[in-house]
Amino acid sequence: MRHYDQQAWTQYVGESLSPDEMAQMEHHLYQCDICLAVYMMCLEQSAATLPLIEADEKSYVDSIVKRTLRTKPVWYRSTIFHYGIAAAATLILVATGFFHGLSQELGSVSSLSSKGFNPSVPSSIQKESPISDQLLDKTLTWLDTLQNEKDKGGIRP
Repeated sequence: MRHYDQQAWTQYVGESLSPDEMAQMEHHLYQCDICLAVYMMCLEQSAATLPLIEADEKSYVDSIVKRTLRTKPVWYRSTIFHYGIAAAATLILVATGFFHGLSQELGSVSSLSSKGFNPSVPSSIQKESPISDQLLDKTLTWLDTLQNEKDKGGIRP
């Protein structure tokens, strides 16, 4: 591996080399720690010759903040826009009767499945209703029979 001397790195910092040589030296910097140390030393020495920024940091930062605050957020990224789109889509679906048709289709499917017919699900995969639903149905049926007997006068208070 060929190392570059301090004079070559000074020329590199001053950008007084050809673009091909600068590209080779830059590639060499990624691989060689010794040359990186020499380059950093040349960079520190040339820092005194670099022009100073006359604007102080506070005014520079303030100007960036002013430019940033003046920018408006993009309208299509706002939450209210998304809610508006959702509300408009819902109104269109309600107005066209989509939900009504959907509920009728679901009702016809549930009536078929309550009769034990479900063409989309094979009988080997069909699930029984949960035990909580079965208990609830039995309890409601029992309460209905109690209500009917009371109306007939069959139960004494």
